[in-house]
Amino acid sequence: MYTLSFDFLRQYYPMLLQGAGVTLLLTVCSLALGFLLGIIVAIMRRSSSKIFRAIGAVWVEVLRNTPFLVQLFFFYYGLPELGINTNPILTGIIALSVNISAANCEVIRSGLMAVKNGYYECAYALGYSKFQTLRYFILPISLRIAFRPLTNNFINLVLNSSATFSITIVELMGSAKIISAYTSRPFEIYIIILVGYCIFTFVLSFISKYVDKRIAINL
Repeated sequence: MYTLSFDFLRQYYPMLLQGAGVTLLLTVCSLALGFLLGIIVAIMRRSSSKIFRAIGAVWVEVLRNTPFLVQLFFFYYGLPELGINTNPILTGIIALSVNISAANCEVIRSGLMAVKNGYYECAYALGYSKFQTLRYFILPISLRIAFRPLTNNFINLVLNSSATFSITIVELMGSAKIISAYTSRPFEIYIIILVGYCIFTFVLSFISKYVDKRIAINL
């Protein structure tokens, strides 16, 4: 009969912590870059230019209709062929950022569409340009509306980061795979990883609900 044993943690917990640190690095950098890309593509999709709208639509549709693992391999094996040499961590950040930008774009675009025309008219009446209106009025309002869905995207980003071990990044999942090979205790180590991801996502979801209530606005 199989007996659970977590004694190996005394020796290997530093490796798990190091992997968690790499996961944190990946997600924080990808969150910032993916958020910026999401805003840019959302603005393009709301542009009066047909070319910008078409580029934004293609960007979103391609990323939303292809598996993340395929996108990850595309950047990992494709960039060197184009003469762009990167390390695995940088490649992982690029792939995660590009992937989440499509989801962020749709959420932010929904927030932009929710802002009533009266806000635009008020800003123009006060003498603000289109760029100033977008920067000082429309984007702050739309991002407050989109906060909760953006948090859900961040949670998905954290979960997707586990796939980066397939390009030799030793993040949390990669650390678990190595420890499993050393200890022959795959069941125990993956229980720990499973519980760790669940706790993180539950805590983040709870915090996002609280913040969303504090910043909620009525249009």
